[in-house]
Amino acid sequence: MTFVGFAVIFCLGALILWSMYTYNNFREKQSRIDFWWDEVDVHLRFRRDLIPSLMDRARPLMKKENPTLDRIAGIREKIVQSEIHPEQTGLPENAERLENSLSAEFHSLQDVFRKHAEIQINPDLLTVMSELASIEGKALTACKEYNKLTNQYNSSIKSFPANLVAGMLRFNPREKRIFGEWKDTVRDTA
Repeated sequence: MTFVGFAVIFCLGALILWSMYTYNNFREKQSRIDFWWDEVDVHLRFRRDLIPSLMDRARPLMKKENPTLDRIAGIREKIVQSEIHPEQTGLPENAERLENSLSAEFHSLQDVFRKHAEIQINPDLLTVMSELASIEGKALTACKEYNKLTNQYNSSIKSFPANLVAGMLRFNPREKRIFGEWKDTVRDTA
């Protein structure tokens, strides 16, 4: 075999190894993205599981705030129903919108808590609200990590020459998710 033959074999081998490395890199990034979205989902589920406890403790103390509590309960019910019957809920954006609406309602409920001294001294209610705030913070942190990794992944599949492998193997861009954007949330979801 001549020098040219060895050079061609070497180049083909290097190309195959690079393609395998690039493929594995994309798969690893996708796995990390999926992991962080699962983390967001776990925290949101914990939050939904705490809502009945919040309702039990808050209703006796917050007679005037029943509409807010009713909206929270209604949004939670819609989210739970969307998990039981996903075919009836439509797009994933609807679930995200509901989760963001729930976050908005919790923030308005926290504002109410700050205004009422009798609520602030109730240790059971404070414990539940503290847990909810902690869970919400963890979900927001996980969502930020998800979006950061999604950005990195989307950039990597668009950059040359990795985009050649991404195109051939159909690695598609991932969508960023928004959690905790309360300004744009519609309040009348319940």
